[in-house]
Amino acid sequence: MKKHHILTPLIGLICILLLQVSCSDPWDEHARDNEGLTNEPLLERLEKEPESNEFMKLLRASGVDKVLDGNNAYTVFVPENSRIQAVASSLQNDAEALERFVKNHIAVSTHRLNASADTVRLTMLSGKILDFVNSEIDGAAFTKTDQAGADGIYHIITEVLAPRQSLWEYINEHKDEQNAFILSLNDYNLHDTAVVEDPEDYYLNNEFLREVGDVRDETRRFTYFVLNDADFIAEAQQFLPYVNYRNHADSSYAISQYHIVKDMLFDQMYDKENLPAMLLSRSNVPFPVDKSAISRSVRLSNGWIHFLDRPTLPIPNKLVDVYVEGEQPWGFSASVAERTFHRVRKDPFGELFTDIMVQNHGVSSLQVLYQTPRMYSTAYDVYWRALNDVQTNVFQQQVGIFEFDTRPSEEDPEQEVRDRIYVFPYTNVEQNNYSEVYLGEFTLADYSRIVPVLQGAATTANGNNTLVLDYLRFVPKLKTN
Repeated sequence: MKKHHILTPLIGLICILLLQVSCSDPWDEHARDNEGLTNEPLLERLEKEPESNEFMKLLRASGVDKVLDGNNAYTVFVPENSRIQAVASSLQNDAEALERFVKNHIAVSTHRLNASADTVRLTMLSGKILDFVNSEIDGAAFTKTDQAGADGIYHIITEVLAPRQSLWEYINEHKDEQNAFILSLNDYNLHDTAVVEDPEDYYLNNEFLREVGDVRDETRRFTYFVLNDADFIAEAQQFLPYVNYRNHADSSYAISQYHIVKDMLFDQMYDKENLPAMLLSRSNVPFPVDKSAISRSVRLSNGWIHFLDRPTLPIPNKLVDVYVEGEQPWGFSASVAERTFHRVRKDPFGELFTDIMVQNHGVSSLQVLYQTPRMYSTAYDVYWRALNDVQTNVFQQQVGIFEFDTRPSEEDPEQEVRDRIYVFPYTNVEQNNYSEVYLGEFTLADYSRIVPVLQGAATTANGNNTLVLDYLRFVPKLKTN
């Protein structure tokens, strides 16, 4: 028994020691490997590294070595000598390109090997942002890692990190029909209601940058498709009937071009191999991806460009439904705030939705006004969903479609009115009907915004002039000629 008590703690101590040895931190081992060198400046460490000889020549020639002065910590990604030798001659006579190239290999702060699947985005001194993931930096693998100096660390990598153009830089240098149109928006406003110019941002009025995607931004990732010149022109001509803008031919054609390019940019970054079968544009247009139509692809600092040898986006895909949410009114014909309710309801399938109900307000023909984005010049089928679930009676309401712009009233020039486009007849709001109700069709002759107006019954009797709306849905129709 006495011998047993002596051996038990001894065995436990041995086990603890074994666990400590087997669970040692690899970074502790790394620190021991660099023992005696951690107080040495990063530049001196790089000078002693055989595989950094060629990179150090460029570092000195560019003057960027002065940045590594010990006042801040940096991470230097050093391409192998052979990789630098392959590009050095192309940089010899361009001081600006040389500096940009060297800075694209240096990141602020220290970044050790990232072997996880989590992408770390590193901002380089060049201003470019590179993805650091799965033991790679921008696709370059590591041959030597985490070499510490007093003011930073360096890694040896298998490829050069040549600074790529951003999508905006590429568009500015390659002015084919599609890109030239995007650049024209720097000075040409598609619509009369342009944003006031900002002296600090010359491109504020460019509708593509403002409304589709700011492709100047290095922190974002994009996929952009480009049509050849003939196809871009043909697509714009084909879509022209849907964007008749005040019968102005030039403006209408420019707007048609815009509606082609706006659905060619996506906020995700996909190379050709990883493109999904379908993408969804910011305007909810489904974009079918046909990889066989991609003739070539270009990698950018903030995305990919894929060049198409034929159009792949059918016009019916672009004619997406327009929804007007009932609980988001633009205004009322009378003050009824105390009798206006935004309700949360659950449909028979368990889905929650929010609607508006204006009840017991005592106003005859009360109107609730809404507004839409610009809509295509075509015919529309119109539906509503309006839930009557708290009253025991059926009531009626109607929808009118009015122009967005106002004009002086003929009877009273001081008063502004909106021209009527179409008014649907009064329609019953049946009890506990969760289904859409078809109201009818109207035609919008001009590409413009509209003002849908929900109007109650022409009575002051409470219960009979109630208004309720979950949403209006406008379904654009394909032109047949």
